Amino acid sequence: MTPGELGGFLDTLDREYAEEHARAGTWSREQALERAREETRKLLPNGTDTPDHYLRTVLDEPSGERVGEVWYAVRDDGGIRQIWIFWIGIDPAHRRKGFAADVLKQLEGEARRLGVGYLALHVFGQNTGAIALYEKSGFVPTNVIMRKSLPT
Repeated sequence: MTPGELGGFLDTLDREYAEEHARAGTWSREQALERAREETRKLLPNGTDTPDHYLRTVLDEPSGERVGEVWYAVRDDGGIRQIWIFWIGIDPAHRRKGFAADVLKQLEGEARRLGVGYLALHVFGQNTGAIALYEKSGFVPTNVIMRKSLPT
């Protein structure tokens, strides 16, 4: 991803991340977009030049057409080196065609190349399509946060 493409990517990321939090009930709709922006800017203080963070455009190999983006970082979390996947975004017209599964396979290869033993990510509970993809790709839950809404 080029620095020129970053602005459009961040706009989409912030909107979708804010919407997922609002749908999950973890952030209010009024605060969600600002909180998403704050989190993203904190994680990417230097944009595409943030050390150990990789922002890539996902292409349809035969045609070279842009179909989405992926953002990941190599992190050491408690002495465990892993690739943390912040975002896999496939454009709506290209979903359910195997692009996200291909990205995950490519990230496995990248992890091996870097000597990293794990891929990790967060997924919202209501995103059942993504959960199914991750489970099919060999991901397993490591922790689950649950909540019950009470009548007021």
